[in-house]
Amino acid sequence: MTTSTAHLLRTITVTTAPDLVRFWTALMGDGGIGRRTLWLVFLDEDGRPAPAVVPVDDIPLDPRPADVDSFRLFFDHLDGYGTPVLLLSRPGPSAVQDHDRRWGRALASCTPRWPVHLATEGPHGHCVVTPLPHPSGEP
Repeated sequence: MTTSTAHLLRTITVTTAPDLVRFWTALMGDGGIGRRTLWLVFLDEDGRPAPAVVPVDDIPLDPRPADVDSFRLFFDHLDGYGTPVLLLSRPGPSAVQDHDRRWGRALASCTPRWPVHLATEGPHGHCVVTPLPHPSGEP
């Protein structure tokens, strides 16, 4: 992680959709994505990310009801710690796949303020972050 990336992660305030994309892009870096991981960060009331980042590695291709229920219970227990934001990262093409959309829909109720985002590796090795469609039809 470069000094400028570390500084951005310590100082960014997420108040807009582009801010959140910039945060996720900085967090992921350009080192490549080797496994399917769901990332959790809490934002405080001013939009500052908490210093703790929670990765859940090797999530299945498609969300299982029990997994989604477990995430929901986890978030319920952490109510009051801030607004949760989620990123699904995976190797493979940067185009959003059907299984990515299923994860986005399944987790939408866990993160009602912000859409779940997807991080993949673009054609030149750079991280590509895309918001997954929200069940309501919003990006």
